Amino acid sequence: MGSVVRFAEDEIERQLVGQKSKGVIRPEAELDWDVPADGDVRGGVPVMGLREYWYPALPVSKVGRKPLYWTMLGDDMVFFRNREGQVVAMTDVCPHRGASLSEGSCFYRGFVTCPYHGATFDGRGECTAFITEGPDSPMVGQLRAKVYPTQVHAGWVFVWMGEGEPAPIEEDLPPELFDPECLPLSSYTYWHTNWVLAIENHSDSHNALFVHRDSIKQLLGLTKGRNRSPVGARGKVVNNRALIALYEGQDYYAKDGKVPHQMYYPGVDGVWPLHRWRLLWQWFFERFAKRARYDRVPEEWKLGHHLPCMVRTGGNNTRYAVAVKHDLSRIVYFYFAWPGNGWRRLLKRLQFKFVQMPLEYNFSNQDNGAASPCRYWTPEYLSATDGQVVRLRKLIAHESRDAQRRKEQALQEPATVMQAASRPRA
Repeated sequence: MGSVVRFAEDEIERQLVGQKSKGVIRPEAELDWDVPADGDVRGGVPVMGLREYWYPALPVSKVGRKPLYWTMLGDDMVFFRNREGQVVAMTDVCPHRGASLSEGSCFYRGFVTCPYHGATFDGRGECTAFITEGPDSPMVGQLRAKVYPTQVHAGWVFVWMGEGEPAPIEEDLPPELFDPECLPLSSYTYWHTNWVLAIENHSDSHNALFVHRDSIKQLLGLTKGRNRSPVGARGKVVNNRALIALYEGQDYYAKDGKVPHQMYYPGVDGVWPLHRWRLLWQWFFERFAKRARYDRVPEEWKLGHHLPCMVRTGGNNTRYAVAVKHDLSRIVYFYFAWPGNGWRRLLKRLQFKFVQMPLEYNFSNQDNGAASPCRYWTPEYLSATDGQVVRLRKLIAHESRDAQRRKEQALQEPATVMQAASRPRA
């Protein structure tokens, strides 16, 4: 019910403020995976998410007059507004002594002041005053805090988390956000699981029939997922940014062109599903269900995964899993509609808040319940149907912008070493 009442989300955010990085010991979230097997592709999946991408940070409405603490990808950040009223994302760590800027104040419009010694920074991260040293402080113009590039779309602040120059934001955001006729609607919650576990379950052949068997969407016939099959489906990588789900092997158990609802499992001498009443229930509601459309978007934005951490769960749905800590993800939902103007837009907003998102939370929180206890560091014995998961890991570890950046840096390092060795000694 996070779309209506946000008690759980607010409590998590209060806990995050109380747990912000401090002290002399690095937080556990910065540790690498402890993957036991040599060559396991999971070792190339960053614990705190991919960096060289644009991410949804928070609704722009959350940024007011006071500095706001926020954390994503393990970074402690402070959000405030500059003199023009634009949202600024800055490191929460004061470069002077490491104090928390979010514990300070915006005494002057467009500036944030550190609570320890009064170092005051503008929206560019420049120190413009150092109150405890007076107007002639030499720290002015010398001290600088890291600022993250930001853009606002659909009521959300998007932040570039990379070290390199920001990529065109159109490559990382759903194309619907740039459609002037589209009405983007959004919500967010938290899952107590790592970001990659939060997205690996999408297009999982073991998922919809079993994990979501009691979901309202499943019972209403609003979603089906993959049919049971021991045959692994291939995925298609597009532009090194997306892994499109190809629904293959769906007719493995088909009889007369139709996959039976109940199947017999000889190892347990029983059938699944256990009861046939679900079939009647789903048959009734499927008469009214509307299937998702994909004709509005290019190939890389169809059903499947999209970097850095998105799943396209339907013709008008996108779900982000933004790393907060190593065991906590901020789940951001975007729902896209084309209702026209006037009262239809209001009706769609009400439908989203009181119908669409409660159904989605009921459905996807079951993924959280199944994924959060997974031991990602333990050995795996994978099935052919896990091919989509393996391909996603390879896309993240070997083909993402982060992977490309590492390759470029590796190529430059030998040249740098050779240049240093060739310099004449003094």
